[in-house]
Amino acid sequence: MARRKKRALIVVFIACAAICLLAGFFGKFQRGEKEIAIKPGKDYPAGTVAAYWQKDERWKDDRLGGSVYRMGGSGCLTSCIASALTTQYLASGCGRSLTAGELNQLFGEKDVYDGDGNIVWNQIVKALPEAEVLVASAVTEEEIESLLAQGHYPIVKVKVGGKGAPHWVLLAGSENGEYLCMDPLAEEGNLIPLSRHGGVVYRMRCVYWRE
Repeated sequence: MARRKKRALIVVFIACAAICLLAGFFGKFQRGEKEIAIKPGKDYPAGTVAAYWQKDERWKDDRLGGSVYRMGGSGCLTSCIASALTTQYLASGCGRSLTAGELNQLFGEKDVYDGDGNIVWNQIVKALPEAEVLVASAVTEEEIESLLAQGHYPIVKVKVGGKGAPHWVLLAGSENGEYLCMDPLAEEGNLIPLSRHGGVVYRMRCVYWRE
């Protein structure tokens, strides 16, 4: 009897371990986000950067498409895309200038957002046919530096303060071994070092005008 109970406990233990292992595997698979520490290999002067504050009175209450989410609370990514495109325009004359509010309105009109206010990346070309969209499958320092060298501005996912909520910032350049960011949560519009958000990133995107 004791032997039978012992076998039953072993079976239960193995089953629980298998379930935990599978749960961990699928959890990681669904998140698909690995923490990557990045540092530039050289300086990339930032120049004039169009800084957009997501809580700007002109657009903070605007909804992201048909969702319940608004620019003030969830518009960091849209603000970064607008900043990337406008900064490229200011530096090279390529493309055109768009404020965060204008881009949000355009994305709403062209169904770039899903029902939860997330950007559907392959829909961006409907709103901006003259732009290129890069959705990186992995974050690499080489690709980030290559984009900056070409005058394009990577958008990276961080955690606020390195430990807080997910957030997107624009890599606008680098100096003294530190990436400089346009942060849509920074009201003053000054560039901040990536180290303010822990110096690590989880995802990378880039939207730029086709030359």
